[in-house]
Amino acid sequence: MKRSKRVACVKATAAAALSMVSAGVAIAQDEAIVNTNPADSRSAPADLSNLKPVVNVLTPPDTSTIVPDTNPTPYTPGMKTQSGIVSNAQTRAYGDFGIPYTAGRVQDGNQSALGTTSANYLSTTYPYRAIGKLTFSAGYCTASLIRRSVIVTAAHCIQSFGSGNSLYSGWQFRPGHYGASGATAAQIAPYGTWTWAALVRPSTWANGTDTGSGAARNNDIAVLAIAKNASNQFIGDLTGYLNYGWNNYSFISSPKTGNLQTAAVTTFGYPALLDSGAIMQRTDGPTYTTTVSGASQLWQGSNLTGGASGGPWIVNFRARDAVLAGGAVVGNSPNLAIVGVTSWGSADPNAPKDNYASQFRQNTQYPNATYGNYGSGNIASLLNTLCTTAAPGGGTYASQGYCN
Repeated sequence: MKRSKRVACVKATAAAALSMVSAGVAIAQDEAIVNTNPADSRSAPADLSNLKPVVNVLTPPDTSTIVPDTNPTPYTPGMKTQSGIVSNAQTRAYGDFGIPYTAGRVQDGNQSALGTTSANYLSTTYPYRAIGKLTFSAGYCTASLIRRSVIVTAAHCIQSFGSGNSLYSGWQFRPGHYGASGATAAQIAPYGTWTWAALVRPSTWANGTDTGSGAARNNDIAVLAIAKNASNQFIGDLTGYLNYGWNNYSFISSPKTGNLQTAAVTTFGYPALLDSGAIMQRTDGPTYTTTVSGASQLWQGSNLTGGASGGPWIVNFRARDAVLAGGAVVGNSPNLAIVGVTSWGSADPNAPKDNYASQFRQNTQYPNATYGNYGSGNIASLLNTLCTTAAPGGGTYASQGYCN
């Protein structure tokens, strides 16, 4: 895959985008990359249908002997809502043993995919509209909003593993994108086309020291601040945004799950082999925590292929809450939360297909239980670095409201 020219940006700190190595262990020391001219890249590409999906080009490791985890991690699970941190979380999510899944379009009923006036209705409702297509110089991925104006995606959608300061460029986000043949401009970008303002990817991804081997890595995760539009609006004020969780939030090990660490997970993306990547797709099924070549991974059955990279893995997904009666109560860990993003998977879409995600959690590179007020582990550290970065106009991205 051809790399792009250098991104028009400035480094937010003087520290090099390298990791410290202590006793052979790489600890991430990340920095933000700031877009110096976001208005320059607001115009949409001429034809999104010509863009190619971006895939993780690292060689998949041997997974023939891996098994799901039977024990929880030593870290305390938690998750972030719009009102604050839910700590000391209990877990509840029961399902069948194995990795069955269902997959389908994010589209109502029997509607045609050929651009009818209402075909994109479902993808423009919350929470679906907080997910969208991320395009850039190398092609496209999937991303989702986790703060007022911050999206999360895969690090391999920012740059190739170990490529140092050679990044892709021109990231643009279209929440709720629907691009089937005959789609209107309003369906292709129902909430507009938004450009990046700043990003943080793990320094250990950039310099090639991240724990794991091949495509299986601890931290194939990146966050991007999204610039306000020409009307000075934040994207999340139009679409809403999603919670995120870490350290096995909503996973449970019980006899009902074969004593495996399991959660019911819904994943989203724009895979190129399903509707040519033009329509948002979802899969639903049990997901397991596991370790592949030393990297903490989430593992599920899925037929979402290239283009779904960076798409969210969500526990407790639903659009509306029911009114409970007859003594029924909400169980523990009931919050909808992203717990990882698609990183890599089996190449053959016609064989039993597995997908994997770098789990949001504490790990070797991000060992702390607290990073600012953003929670624990890798996702919190990346957000803390981004949100405390000096932003154009004075203050930080947090003080300017991007990270609410």
